[in-house]
Amino acid sequence: MRSVFWVILASMVLFSGCKTFEAKPDISLPLTIPENFSIDAGLNEANEDWWLFFNSEELDSLIKNAVDGNFDLKILKARIAQAKTRVDKEDASFFPAFAFSAGGQKKGVQVKKNRGSSSFYDGSHSWDGSLSGSYTADVWGEAEAEKQAQVLSLEAANQDLRLSTLELTADIAETWIDIISARNKKIILDNQIKINKTLLELQKLRFANGRANALDVSQQREALAEASSQVPLLEKQERILLNSLAFLSGTTAIGLVQVNTKIFPDTIPLSRVGIPSDLLENRPDIQAARMRLSSSNWTISAAKADLLPSFKLTAQALFSSGKLDLLFQNWIATLVGSIAGPIFDGGLRNAEVKRAKAFAQEQLNVYARTVAKAIREVEDSLVSMQKQAEYIKLLEEELAVVRLTLKDAMVQYQNGKSGYLSYLIAWSSIERLERQLVGERANVIKDRIGFHRALGW
Repeated sequence: MRSVFWVILASMVLFSGCKTFEAKPDISLPLTIPENFSIDAGLNEANEDWWLFFNSEELDSLIKNAVDGNFDLKILKARIAQAKTRVDKEDASFFPAFAFSAGGQKKGVQVKKNRGSSSFYDGSHSWDGSLSGSYTADVWGEAEAEKQAQVLSLEAANQDLRLSTLELTADIAETWIDIISARNKKIILDNQIKINKTLLELQKLRFANGRANALDVSQQREALAEASSQVPLLEKQERILLNSLAFLSGTTAIGLVQVNTKIFPDTIPLSRVGIPSDLLENRPDIQAARMRLSSSNWTISAAKADLLPSFKLTAQALFSSGKLDLLFQNWIATLVGSIAGPIFDGGLRNAEVKRAKAFAQEQLNVYARTVAKAIREVEDSLVSMQKQAEYIKLLEEELAVVRLTLKDAMVQYQNGKSGYLSYLIAWSSIERLERQLVGERANVIKDRIGFHRALGW
């Protein structure tokens, strides 16, 4: 028996350095990454704190409060804490486990030998205890593989937090811009309503003096009603945006969220777009997907190692005595080395290997999809910024033309050469374009925010 034990112990020492199964170090993507983006961008270096370019203390405060109070970020931080404990649990498998037990018993018997004799009590008591320890050698690297899988899952969780923080700051900034936009539209609309009221009074006066007909008055009244009907929509939009801002900040107290900025900030400088392969390092969602893929490969290694025998050392000391002070004087000690392995499990372990491989293939496709999506988002952002600038330029030209048309229509109407409807059509177009331009200028700023979001900053 002694020789068998030493053979087992020698085998454990011999194989303990043989990490037979390890994850594949290289990851080949099932897609081709282009060398360059289709559109070139600016020359400025990207800044992770891109919102500081706005030079707005209000926005800085909103983002800081949101990062501290946002529920999604708190959930992700709790998940990171869970992932850390899973790493600690895997670390524990590299150390021997020790346990103890202690107890005592008292046994008594009341004995009466015959009918005429008196009974007597016969009792005894005993004390016992044990110490045990066990250690399973990580001969095939199963424990190491499981630990690496959890370490990579932890790193992926950290990248999830970074991604959600990036998304949160972008959402806060875009919501802030939308609130400013809605308020600017409201200011323009209030001024337009004021002008429409003045025009209605003038038309009534012209009608009283016989210089306008009832249709002109009705048409102007219709124009005023149409402009006035837009007020509740803008007020609703502003209120919903403030609700959204409060939720993103982790509060339901709408009054605690204050937005006092009235004019749009300067546009963020256009950052250098770089090359598509830069996204592999810059985008937290890509890094998280890559780490989960690596984690799944380590899971395959652990599943393969589970197919092989395990080597285990077990030690135990048993103590027993009828007197407590002599407990540790009477003992038995055993030291056992064992090899255990599967013979037949109905294909359970092989099925686990296949499942792990299928899951790794899924993660590979998730990784490839994440990379492809990131490249598409940057391309979309580049196109959006380019075409949005062209669109605003054309809108401004259209507004200038309509203003000239308005002047001509007024002259024609005053000279009796055209009806009031021509003037109202031109005036309605100006009202629409002025409000539309506010929203499109807000979109320019939001496109720059989206560009930094797409780059991973």
